[in-house]
Amino acid sequence: MLKILRLIALPLVLLASMLNVAQAQLQTQMQTIDRFVPHTSTVPANEGQRIGLFVHEKLSESLANEISSGASVDGQVVLFIHGVSVSSVPAFDIPYKDYSWMGYLAEQGFDTFSMDHQGYGYSAQPYMNNPCNLKPDDQALLDPGVISDNCAANYQSQLTSSQTDWDEIDTVVDYIRELRGVDKVSIISWSLGGIRSGGYAARHPEKLDKLVLFAPVYRQGSAGMAPENFPVNAPVMALQTQDTLLNNRWGSNRVCENQLDPGITDVAWQTIMSFDRLGTSWVSPQGVMRVRSASYWGWNEEFAAKIETPTLIMVGEQDGLLPGGVALYGDLTGIENKAIVRMECATHFTVWEASQYKFMQKASLDWLTQGKYRGQSIGEFKVGFGGVDID
Repeated sequence: MLKILRLIALPLVLLASMLNVAQAQLQTQMQTIDRFVPHTSTVPANEGQRIGLFVHEKLSESLANEISSGASVDGQVVLFIHGVSVSSVPAFDIPYKDYSWMGYLAEQGFDTFSMDHQGYGYSAQPYMNNPCNLKPDDQALLDPGVISDNCAANYQSQLTSSQTDWDEIDTVVDYIRELRGVDKVSIISWSLGGIRSGGYAARHPEKLDKLVLFAPVYRQGSAGMAPENFPVNAPVMALQTQDTLLNNRWGSNRVCENQLDPGITDVAWQTIMSFDRLGTSWVSPQGVMRVRSASYWGWNEEFAAKIETPTLIMVGEQDGLLPGGVALYGDLTGIENKAIVRMECATHFTVWEASQYKFMQKASLDWLTQGKYRGQSIGEFKVGFGGVDID
């Protein structure tokens, strides 16, 4: 029996931004449904256990009514896959103005879903509730009293892997296919979600319609097979602070004037923290996000060549993953529908940046509906501030 949560309480500081979202949706009423999809874990820490994968759905009331009446949504279903440092709802359904990527596509008639892998958000987080499993440097960040002087770890191995992620995606994809009566779904992913979704697409092309990769992690020559010693002996998790994410990883790479709406940073962090309630109690006052450890393989030129799904790649010019995105485009040798767009005034966190977030939303819509970018089924492109074509 699926547990269905109709309302998730968010911190009070988000109420103003939620009102902005509500105002933006006056013309298109939205419906959200949060589920825990049953999955038999292949993660070594809880292998064989029946757990719930958190899946967040957003669609318009009108589409929900059509579905209830038996209408087909073939070609209108998309699953969002998060990256390494932000869980799915803060990444793709942030409650700030019209920044929600899921909300935009839902307004355009799509049934949108996002999922949290194990170790993130409301999905299972085995052994991540014990701060003694952190390395000493991370333990030093914790408030006094969170751990004792004789703190002892009870698990010291990497938590997840490419294969466990692919297994979880497959469970959710099959669930959505059955729920909505479709043969294929499309996938949109961010960052390390590129390994998850790209690797999955190479192995299950029959289940996918379109693929959109934003800032995908991709390394030519990386391992194609699992290491013999997985799971590697290592801390089960690390900690990400507000300063590390918002200032070091994000703020240090912004170069353009008006690239950022200043109100979004607090909302982004508070939304992240609303999906890591335990982390809020470990470091005061701003909280800290727990980030699982993992081993990755199976996403290199060998597997990129196996992709059969029309693929759009979008990468910011101020993102260190840009060279990987360009290399991936070249290695997608098995498809004719492929495009890569380089975005000026854009970092690894473009989903939250005023400079290009609307462009990414519109480009993804065109790709999902037509398999084309600017009317072209293949090519390399570049856009300036606001998505203005350069070449």
